[in-house]
Amino acid sequence: MDTKKVTVLIVGNDDEEIRSFSINRTLIANLKNYSILAGTVFSAAIILFFAVLAYTVKTSLDKHSLNSQLVQVNSKLQTYDSLELSRKLNTIDNNLSMIDGYLKDRGIIQAENMGGSPSVSKPENFVQKINYLDEQSVLFYNTLKDLPIGYPYYGPRSSDYGYRRNPFGGYSSEFHSGIDFKGPMGDPIFATGDGTINRCDWYNGYGNAVVIDHKNGIQSLYGHLSKVNVTQGQTVKAGDVIGFLGSTGRSTGPHLHYEIRKNGEDISPEPFIKVF
Repeated sequence: MDTKKVTVLIVGNDDEEIRSFSINRTLIANLKNYSILAGTVFSAAIILFFAVLAYTVKTSLDKHSLNSQLVQVNSKLQTYDSLELSRKLNTIDNNLSMIDGYLKDRGIIQAENMGGSPSVSKPENFVQKINYLDEQSVLFYNTLKDLPIGYPYYGPRSSDYGYRRNPFGGYSSEFHSGIDFKGPMGDPIFATGDGTINRCDWYNGYGNAVVIDHKNGIQSLYGHLSKVNVTQGQTVKAGDVIGFLGSTGRSTGPHLHYEIRKNGEDISPEPFIKVF
């Protein structure tokens, strides 16, 4: 009997003949091995499928989590930027209000709509607030540039505004209506604000003098000049050379007498020289 083969009998009903066929044992062993291999491959494929699925889901969740974190970070940055911008805008508005109050207290400007004025409704959103502050800053600039602000000459002071001992001797005192700056003869003297030349001639004790009309009833006077550099009615801007330092008129030596007037009356130039 051949032991290398397996005989398979197929038995049907009673009246059917019995059929048989033989299968090589090696083939059966190979089929068994193939089945085991196929099962192993299938199992590995299933495991790989679920591994890929799990990785895909995890990656998707990680991306979603990262996007959520980025949205949160961006939201926080926008909130920070908004708060910082709001703080800076409020600071600018407060500064404009302080300057506005400073100028109003000294009678330099009238109660107009400048930063912080109660007659102006305050905007709520950033765009409106920026436009509002832009308008206020332009108004402030236009008001400021028409005022005689700063120094007409950068020399040492020789006399301040107010009562002083008579510079021509004796023990008497006199009221000095401006500030004196001493310096070399012929040094340039500058207009301290935009305006129109009211006069530029000999002016009693001031000697050669220049008077500039500014807005809001403000005038600036420059006395004891050696020479004037403007003509009556001329329009000048802050920083223009309007004359040269001298010692004309009632003077004890080369110096500039600088005076500020409000509605024809002299006032202290100090707030205008050191307005900020």
